Amino acid sequence: MAAEEIECHVCGAGNPKESERCSSCGARLSELASELSEAELYARRHQPDGFEVRWVFISFGLFLVMAALALALLPLVVPAYDPQGFAGIVITIVLWFLGAAAINYVSPGKNFIEPPVGGLLAAIPTMTFLSSIADVYQLSVGAYVLGTMMATMMALMGAFVGNLLRADHEEPRPQKKRSRRPKAA
Repeated sequence: MAAEEIECHVCGAGNPKESERCSSCGARLSELASELSEAELYARRHQPDGFEVRWVFISFGLFLVMAALALALLPLVVPAYDPQGFAGIVITIVLWFLGAAAINYVSPGKNFIEPPVGGLLAAIPTMTFLSSIADVYQLSVGAYVLGTMMATMMALMGAFVGNLLRADHEEPRPQKKRSRRPKAA
């Protein structure tokens, strides 16, 4: 971006310095979020606030605990339950979706990126474990890689759903303009 351009805080488009509004999305160009109108703040309500590493670690821990419970401990309690092969991958994908939704529901900010990153890191040992317990339903390495990618994508979707469940869904109310009526004589 050239030095004589300002970046739009909503869409990221470059605009000439003298512009009051973005040529791409129409947002007011200002450096402070406090100067945004209610409609602009409402439009930004689902955009991430930033990247917080602690939520990556929280996600990673939650996903590993959920995987340990569903894939390692539950088969010890219920002998008929055997999460190997494709079934184990599907269980992992569902767990990552639910875990990311829960994380973004309880987190104070809009953390869309952190749960998928934590999910990707937790999927590696999880898929390695699933591969090691497979005795009847042996899958290829590509299937486990694809399962890792699907679980990561579902973590992203779960994070978005968690944010939607937490957010208030009220549309901003347009401010009423007062009309001036002539005074009766």
